[in-house]
Amino acid sequence: MGDTGPCGPCTEIHFDRIGNRDAASLVNNDDPTCIEIWNLVFIQFNRESDGTLRSLPAKHVDTGMGFERLTSILQNKMSNYDTDVFMPLFDAIHKLAGAGIQPYSGKVGSDDVGKVDMAYRVVADHIRTLSFAIADGSQPGNEGREYVLRRILRHAVHFGHQKLMAKQGFFSSLVDVFVRVMGDVFPELKDNEKKIKDIIKEQEEASFENTLAKGYERFKKAADAVKENGGAVLSGQDAFVLWDTYGYPIDLTEVMAVDFGLSVDMEGFNVPMEEARQKARNARYKAGGKSIVLDANATSQLRNQGLASTNDSPKFQHE
Repeated sequence: MGDTGPCGPCTEIHFDRIGNRDAASLVNNDDPTCIEIWNLVFIQFNRESDGTLRSLPAKHVDTGMGFERLTSILQNKMSNYDTDVFMPLFDAIHKLAGAGIQPYSGKVGSDDVGKVDMAYRVVADHIRTLSFAIADGSQPGNEGREYVLRRILRHAVHFGHQKLMAKQGFFSSLVDVFVRVMGDVFPELKDNEKKIKDIIKEQEEASFENTLAKGYERFKKAADAVKENGGAVLSGQDAFVLWDTYGYPIDLTEVMAVDFGLSVDMEGFNVPMEEARQKARNARYKAGGKSIVLDANATSQLRNQGLASTNDSPKFQHE
């Protein structure tokens, strides 16, 4: 897996979707018609820092098979997304999509006008990722790995609204469908179905949807101004405002910019971003011993121990 550590010779099994041809040159060459479906590594050495191989006292075979890829072969489909692993999700997404949105048709690249099919794939992939991650004890948040999950969720919500014209709350409703597809094989999904749905809906989806429309209007206004002036680059300051005010991750802004035929001035974004980080560091430093800072692993551990998150709802009543 790296420059040092357990290793050994491997054998890979590749499948030629076309057949009756010499496909040797296509192996490991990113050709979708010739795909790797199985990889076996015969672990028997430890590669030392000086490059030498030391024989291991215990030897074994590390094997990995591509489940979706094998399914596509057994079902004679040219894409993983055309199999019954994904199609129930696509059907559910189509029912939640706006009027006039066509069912999933498997288009890619320039054939996918409006990137509608790409949106289907993004939403389906992301509900799978989040469901498994939350069932395993994680959840979207502000730090580390949990922030990655938050970005994934916001990408899905954005694509659902902007490309599929889905209504608010569409994303969390897909949890039921996904659990029906995978729950028998992964019982932890069934055990945590309500938790998964509640976290996506209450803690993340609703709050982001409240700012999504306003943020998109802010982006569109800035992007239109750039194009009207004959430019091709969205300013870093505009990208920073989207992050700072509306919670748009920079990679989401880059995705939206591509739709407008623009790129983002990343250097211009990084300057105010670093200033914001420095202010946060200074604030923590000034707080000194009064500050308790927990990283993502620490907060996850507290949740796994059953400690509930802080209730930030108002504690007063009107009379």
